Order: sequence, then C-alpha cells, then structure tokens
Amino acid sequence: MAFQCETGPKNPVEILAFRPWEIAVNPFQVTPNTYYVSGQSWVGAYLIDTKDGLILIDTGIVESLYLLVNSVYELGYQITDIKKILISHAHIDHLGGAAALKKLTGAPIYMSKEDTEFMKVSPKETIAIDNLCRQQSFEVDCYYDDKEAICLGNIEIHTKLTPGHTIGTTSFFWKETNPLTNAEYQIAMHGGVGAFSMADAYYKTSKMLTPMLRDQFLSDIEEMKKYHVDIALPSHPNQIIIMDRAGSYTHVSQPYLDETVWSDFLEDRKNQVLSLLI
Repeated sequence: MAFQCETGPKNPVEILAFRPWEIAVNPFQVTPNTYYVSGQSWVGAYLIDTKDGLILIDTGIVESLYLLVNSVYELGYQITDIKKILISHAHIDHLGGAAALKKLTGAPIYMSKEDTEFMKVSPKETIAIDNLCRQQSFEVDCYYDDKEAICLGNIEIHTKLTPGHTIGTTSFFWKETNPLTNAEYQIAMHGGVGAFSMADAYYKTSKMLTPMLRDQFLSDIEEMKKYHVDIALPSHPNQIIIMDRAGSYTHVSQPYLDETVWSDFLEDRKNQVLSLLI
C-alpha cells in the first residue's frame, strides 16, 4: 500500500445533514484489532477491540452519529462495549458526537488540556465552525499525558501532543499482534494535519493559534518521520486513501501494511504547510 491521497468530499456537512447516503460507508477492518466505524467517508473514527472493551477514537459530527452507532452494531458489538472515547482535536467534525456517545456508553472522554481550553475560549474555531452542525456541550473527563499510556485490555495507546492544526492536537500510537502469525505491528494516527489553520491569514483571526504552533508542527513532523510505523491510519480517509481496500483485510492479506506510508504521508503534509509560506 504505497502512500496516496486525494481531495475530500465537497460540502460534507451539508451532505451528512441532508443526503447522508451519498458518502455513507460500511464499517471495515484496518488492522488485527481496529475497525473504521464513522459510517461515512469524510472524517474517520476508529474502534479498537482490546478484548476487555472497546476504545473509540473520534466521533464525527452528531448528524452522522447514527451511522457510527450502526457500524458498531454491524460489527457485532454493543454500544455499551465502548469504555473510553479519545478525541484527536477540538474541531466539531471530530468531537461533535462526543456528548451523545458519553450518554449512550457512560465512557469517559479523553482530550488534551490545551484543546479543552481552546474549545472553551474560542467556540467559533472549534465547535461552532459550521451552522449546520448541532453543538452539544460535554465535559472532558481525562487529559492526555504523553508520559502515561492509555490502557485497556491488551492495548496500550501512547499519545503525543502535536500542535499546529489546533493548539492541542494529539496523535496516537499503539501496537497490535496478528493472531495467526504473532507478528507485532506498530500503528499510528496523526491527530490533525489540516493546513488551513496554519496559514498566516488564519492566525490574524485566531484567538489562540500562532505561527509558533506551525513551527512546532513542522518540527514534530521531522521527528515523527523517524518513527517506525507499520500501519498508518488517517484522521480523514482522503489524507491516506483507505476506502479503495475496504472489506479486503484478513489476517493473512493485510492491504494497509506498509512501513513507507507514514513517513511519506508526513512529508506530504509538511510540504502542504510549507507551500503556505511561499
């Protein structure tokens, strides 16, 4: 699976609010324990089976939440099997369903302290970006600590604060084992790489984002390119194309296994940000 990216869907919020069938997708497996479950092709959400409950990474907007919930049931799980909800960053497309899911599951919500503050200080940059997205307030139960893994069952998720897209964007790293071969895979998801919020024009209107965060983003990219990652997952599936192989994963045939994708993906996003400076 060589690195490929593409343009995302146009007007995704409008589509999900009025014509969701246009970008609806069935859940599919991407690693030995992880499934793509957002139910739509705009923004990703991942369900990790830890053998002692489920961890959910990101929620999509509330308008598409029923697609996510249905995906969980289609995979044979109960919604109450979700024991932890992890948010990558404080934009409504990634956390819009958090309040409802907390009510449905009773699971604690994890997010960075930085983005929790960002959400409170600047709603128009975080949870009120689009008038078509309903806002549902929630309390963050746990802050990430990069020195302490988030553990459940046989999964340990290590976090890394990777600001730039937001002030508290967080990336996730965890290992899984192939049950047939016992091969161990390093899996990673960068928490947010959208370049639009790292443009000088954006900084002029932002309450908390500054060019220093862009510098940090570029520095983190160079550091993380050195990480060994076997399977790289995108926060938006257009950033690393995965839909073209949906449904083809098996423990024998693993279409997302390619250690070159992670560094190529990060290099591509770095170049997109650098192009803003020209």
